[in-house]
Amino acid sequence: MIIPKTREQIELMRESALIVSKTLGMIATEIKPGVTTLQLDRMAEEFIRDHGAVPGFKGLYDCPSTLLTSVNDQIVHGLPTNRPIEEGDIVSVDCGALKNEYYGDHAYTFEIGEVAPETKKLLQVTKESLYVGIREFKIGNRVEDVGSAIQRYTEAHGYGVVRELVGHGLGKKMHEGPEMPNYGKRGRGKLFVEGLVVAIEPMINMGTKNIRQLKDGWTIVTRDGKPSAHFEHDVALIDGKPELLSTFAYVYKALGIVSDEENEFRREPLAV
Repeated sequence: MIIPKTREQIELMRESALIVSKTLGMIATEIKPGVTTLQLDRMAEEFIRDHGAVPGFKGLYDCPSTLLTSVNDQIVHGLPTNRPIEEGDIVSVDCGALKNEYYGDHAYTFEIGEVAPETKKLLQVTKESLYVGIREFKIGNRVEDVGSAIQRYTEAHGYGVVRELVGHGLGKKMHEGPEMPNYGKRGRGKLFVEGLVVAIEPMINMGTKNIRQLKDGWTIVTRDGKPSAHFEHDVALIDGKPELLSTFAYVYKALGIVSDEENEFRREPLAV
């Protein structure tokens, strides 16, 4: 079921989303070779609680962790472990926070040191496809207009688009309607409505779109063992247009990256 939000509710959701964004920014300063994802998980939980929120994932569907950390061929839902992160890895860090009864849900795939050029390109194209999809989130369009745009953009580069895992509506529940697939046909699916808030999150594989689940019951990996990338933003439909509630600006500040990619989705500049 689609549950539109009022402007006041959207502002509460922005608070939750920005706590997640700031958490990812903190992770950006700590994620490096030799650090374990379990260490990052403990840091994230403390950071979220220090900012007046509670971890959005921990306990949800019996999830044991604050972060979901997916390394290399892991697509999403990777459970933190004691395995040290290595030079050349890529790590998707997916994080949620709950504040004022509303969820934020946001993800970024980090490069650890020097990664292979073909892997760097996968991350670049996947992040670009996120904004390609967000541009289609507007009044007059339907759910699969977003997915179709992401699919066309990524498949044009020869990548596989995961089918079994999708984005979603967001609100007082982590997963509300509508489901937001990263594939589809234009003109199909539910019409977007003013006040809708969704998490758009391309999950794109370097090789086949096929996946499998590990025995831990959580971690999803590529069937062919090739790398996968994952980026996610929380987006609200305001005055008929998409507006970002989350931001990569804290990550970019930590990593020394200059970017204007989010500007078209903001009414005013974001102070970081």
